[in-house]
Amino acid sequence: MWLLLVGGCSEAPLSCQLTPNIVDLNTDVYPIHDPTIITDDGRYYVYSSSALGAFYSSDDLRSWRAEGNVFEQLPDWLVELIPVADHIGSPDIEHYQGRYVLFYQSHKGNTCFAATGVATNSTLDPGSADYLWQDHGLVLHSRPFYESVEVYCGNELGTFNAIDTHLFVDQDETPYLVLGSTIGGIKLIELDPRTLKPLANASFTTLAQRFLFQSDPIIEAPYIKYRDGFYYLFVSFNHCCLGADTRYQVRVGRAESVTGPYFDESGWPMYLGGGSLLIDGDGAFVGTGHADVFTDKGSDWLVHHAKLPADDYRAYLNIRQLNWRQNEAGEDWPTVCKDG
Repeated sequence: MWLLLVGGCSEAPLSCQLTPNIVDLNTDVYPIHDPTIITDDGRYYVYSSSALGAFYSSDDLRSWRAEGNVFEQLPDWLVELIPVADHIGSPDIEHYQGRYVLFYQSHKGNTCFAATGVATNSTLDPGSADYLWQDHGLVLHSRPFYESVEVYCGNELGTFNAIDTHLFVDQDETPYLVLGSTIGGIKLIELDPRTLKPLANASFTTLAQRFLFQSDPIIEAPYIKYRDGFYYLFVSFNHCCLGADTRYQVRVGRAESVTGPYFDESGWPMYLGGGSLLIDGDGAFVGTGHADVFTDKGSDWLVHHAKLPADDYRAYLNIRQLNWRQNEAGEDWPTVCKDG
């Protein structure tokens, strides 16, 4: 196991005026945690961590309506692998090769004993006669290398945590899975385009990780966006759910190759703890993290959850415009500051 011994990312909190959260907080936008978003036939859909995979729909990105759950019960294979599984977590919804693909996971709390699965559907409209989720079972399983140490997991391919998966399809249509969290860092692995499971000869590439011996070493929730020749890796730092002590935030780096290396704006590598701060709170909301990036009608949007202390730290859906600015070096970087 590679224990990262250097840090980074000590810049001050953002002080700019943020682009506003456009969702109507009086509609069904809570509790939404770890949101992922997509559009199908003019309607928008958000999927959330929940007991059985809750999802929501909207016609305008602002007003949202709860639609139900993806699953009627936890898949048998998942319960068999992880008997204590009690949720469908960290969903990722994408469209690939003519079908909608949903990656999801469950795990044993406070460990990296986890499993990721995948399901597909031809439509996301629950009112359609063609609406049917087909579960394809296990994609990745991380399990402790030692029974007495349940935070050090992986398999014969390496050290990793099988959570927070995101399907990224490169410009040549090669599918990759980016995943992971604190122990082992953020990983990338190539998938079989037919099964969407790791290729038999594939190996993990570490894209980002953090110094483990600090008060809050968490890194998770990776998302990759390709733009104008660069790959942008969005991740969340710090624990998501510590009440008044929550410092969950989104950070970003970029690379010229999907496999990295990724650097933050200061030039520090993300595999050595780097990551430029994108958002770390918004007014009364804290815990602004677990981001998805969504392009719609020529605009980019940052989709994430945020906790409201006045409402017992309940997680609300946030959707805000993601702008792009050019720094003095002529590099393009994402920002949620109104003035760039």
